[in-house]
Amino acid sequence: MVRVNKPLAMPDCLNLQVVFNLFSQTCYLCGNSSTEAICNPCKKYLPYQTNTCLSCAKLLDEVGICPECKQNPPPYTHTQAIFSYTYPIDKLIKLAKFQQNLTILKLLANLMAQDLIMEPRPNVLIPVPLHSKRLRQRGYNQSLELAKIISKQSGIPVNTRACKRIKNTRPQTSLLNAQQREENLAKAFKIKKRLASWQHIVLIDDVMTTGTTVKQLALAFKAAGIARIDVWCCARR
Repeated sequence: MVRVNKPLAMPDCLNLQVVFNLFSQTCYLCGNSSTEAICNPCKKYLPYQTNTCLSCAKLLDEVGICPECKQNPPPYTHTQAIFSYTYPIDKLIKLAKFQQNLTILKLLANLMAQDLIMEPRPNVLIPVPLHSKRLRQRGYNQSLELAKIISKQSGIPVNTRACKRIKNTRPQTSLLNAQQREENLAKAFKIKKRLASWQHIVLIDDVMTTGTTVKQLALAFKAAGIARIDVWCCARR
């Protein structure tokens, strides 16, 4: 079994297992016996977000609105990010996103559903779409998989036909600054169909960095007449 060890201000047991023994029920992080992908003791050390900007979910000293959002309010109203994008959440998301580890993805979705504040209740969940080429390469849309579990837990419907990614953009992580990210995603999304009853929607994504992706998608939905748009993501950088 291969392990990647990284020193942390956590118990020594939290060493991420890159290769998981499918024939035993063990925790991905510490290797101890567990009925779930991550055992309950390890869950306590996951980097849950605490004080954040209500608008964009950046970490703050206390809950409020950050200066950037006060000066330039984003097109979405409220963002919830369950975790900070630090170890071991960053490694778990990479396993789920790039190594087809749906077990971890399902676990992260369930942890999101347990911690999200779902009032006021939105009309629909909209997973951030992948371009068809990237979807073929990856095999699934991680945002959709998160949305499915949240929908199952909450009863809020998921819609995958409302919007489409029409521009095969470069990965945002490969770009150096906010301007490049904005240009990369300009006109990347097209709204195909929305119900007249939709006045409050939630965009579901795995990781939020600068917020450019959800900003561009939110702008497209705003132009289509949606009154309120919120963002629920697994982790915030």
